[in-house]
Amino acid sequence: MNKNRFAGPQNDLARSAPTPTATPRLGSLDVFLLSVWCGLAAGWLEVATRVFCKKMGVVQPLYLMSRHFLWLGPLSNLLVFSVLGMGLAAMTRVWPRFGGFVSPRLVCALALLPVLLVAGPFIYAEAWFLLLVGVASQLVPALERRPAALRRIVIVSLPGLVGLVLVLAGFVFGGDWLKQHRESGRPLPSAAAPNVLFIVLDTVRADRLSLYGYDRPTTPALERWARQGILFSEARATAPWTLASHASLFTGRWPHELGVKWMTPLGTTATTLPEYFASRGYATAGFVANLIYCSYDTGLDRGFTHYEDYVLERLMALRTASLFDQAVTELSVLSRLVDAGPFRTLRAAIRRSFFPREQRKDAGAINRAFVGWLSQRPEPARPFFVFLNYLDAHSPYVLPPGAAHRFGLEPQSRDDFQVLDDHWTSIDKLRLAPRYRALARDSYDNCIAHLDEGLGKLFDELARRGVLDRTLVIVTSDHGEGLGEHDLFDHGESLYRTEIRVPLLIVPPSALRTRRVVSQTVSLRDLPATIVELAGQGTGSPFPGRSLSRLWADPTTGGDSVADDSVVSELSAPNPLNPNQGRSPAYRGPLVAIAERDHVYIQNTGDGTEELYNERDDPRELINRARAAAFRPVLEHFRARLGQWKGRLREADRKFGNGDPEHPRRP
Repeated sequence: MNKNRFAGPQNDLARSAPTPTATPRLGSLDVFLLSVWCGLAAGWLEVATRVFCKKMGVVQPLYLMSRHFLWLGPLSNLLVFSVLGMGLAAMTRVWPRFGGFVSPRLVCALALLPVLLVAGPFIYAEAWFLLLVGVASQLVPALERRPAALRRIVIVSLPGLVGLVLVLAGFVFGGDWLKQHRESGRPLPSAAAPNVLFIVLDTVRADRLSLYGYDRPTTPALERWARQGILFSEARATAPWTLASHASLFTGRWPHELGVKWMTPLGTTATTLPEYFASRGYATAGFVANLIYCSYDTGLDRGFTHYEDYVLERLMALRTASLFDQAVTELSVLSRLVDAGPFRTLRAAIRRSFFPREQRKDAGAINRAFVGWLSQRPEPARPFFVFLNYLDAHSPYVLPPGAAHRFGLEPQSRDDFQVLDDHWTSIDKLRLAPRYRALARDSYDNCIAHLDEGLGKLFDELARRGVLDRTLVIVTSDHGEGLGEHDLFDHGESLYRTEIRVPLLIVPPSALRTRRVVSQTVSLRDLPATIVELAGQGTGSPFPGRSLSRLWADPTTGGDSVADDSVVSELSAPNPLNPNQGRSPAYRGPLVAIAERDHVYIQNTGDGTEELYNERDDPRELINRARAAAFRPVLEHFRARLGQWKGRLREADRKFGNGDPEHPRRP
């Protein structure tokens, strides 16, 4: 009885004491809804961060992805997080305590990760993720205490987030429709106006083409078409890298006038060829394979009604989400560890099937895109200005699957493909066994031959359609490629002949075709003035320079006076990828080169180094004549020419900097 008497009050005391409550956890439905909402929110945060970083010049001034990222980014994140959410919701349903604890923290950390991946790409993603797990651990408990409120916020705000996706998609597609509408509203040019097909073979040096006497038959198709046109034997690019050279090709201005740098796009002050032809009533379209330095990002799309750069086929759209792109990149790196034999074939098949960006657009892809546009364009009677950029000869020098191997060594082993495909830019090529350097040179020749085959097929198709007879065709390159000369590889590293001398072929419409060879040294800077004159659109042209037509119309009046027709090339900074481990002359300072008659003069404006080569007797530029007493008059001549050139540029800046009507700026 005493025991029972004392038991009662103790039980009452125990019942009256506060009992600890279990930590609230989100249910499986809450986890899924949170994942969906976080996917859209992560997408919008990522897009906003990208735009902000570009506008403010933070990290880099280029997006380096399709312009559709504005609306595809949120949708891609939504899909990624929805799939993740379904898995986490299933886990939460099976293991409520564990899943309810881990899932919201993981989702919130991943939702914030894209912002840091974009704003701080030089920090390991794993480090950012660990930091955000800690942040999420502090934020999530507040959500767990109010699951009903969280559910209401998610459900109410989701339609608005989806609506923003539709608004931005409408903005992008509406802009495309507006461009087409404006083009259709412009008066047609005269019936005599020819089409213009402007072809740039990225990274093709002239001396590796049989068109220019190379002993391997790398360009039979170009040789066939050169019999009907004007071939320039000594054409020189204004710069040894893509964007600077293309900017000159489009505007007729020197790279330093345009302000283009390795990651700085073309500005809007100078009129471009597509802008000018569009104003004259031409349909304008561009199809590019170089997705870094020829994409819309660089400003080269200005004036084009239709412009195709990034591939969005199959799963490529998902790579506008940085989380998905980061995961694919990491898996790609891991796959290289077993990249041999059947594994390489499997990896290539996965790339082609799901991620076409990993397989660069070859000549066939560019041809199909152009011919497809040609077949479907709304106004077939309107003449066109079309720009094609081919990347087949650019490193890595690896042929696409099924392409014919024609010359020399063929990559077969795992080491062969890793050197060419994965490591060529980053490794010191001088430390490689001689076989690998020979393999690279042979592979470069094979890539040029594959490109030539693609050009031949395109020309044949255009001829079959009756388009070529009324088309002005220009074929050139933006720069060459070092293959070990001067111990230099790649490009954007020097102003030597290997990187600056490029092919140039002009084939007029059929009624004007004539076979000519122009031996004078010419600059690609004069191509815009040449193209508009040959197309009959020269009146009122805003492009500086002089038409090259004078050199085959009346060769005696061509001359090669640098004072009037400067054949100048420049390089303000070396290739940022540093493919030669600091051996580039540009690491000592900016370079300027002037070519005249048989001589080329190169000055390093940083340390004052001078080089002078007689290219008739020394085409490989092995003997520097700058210190030879016999060449002293030639050296003084070039010094004076360089001074005149710099003086004219300063005068032009003063004269035309305020919008002189003779030198119009783009409005």
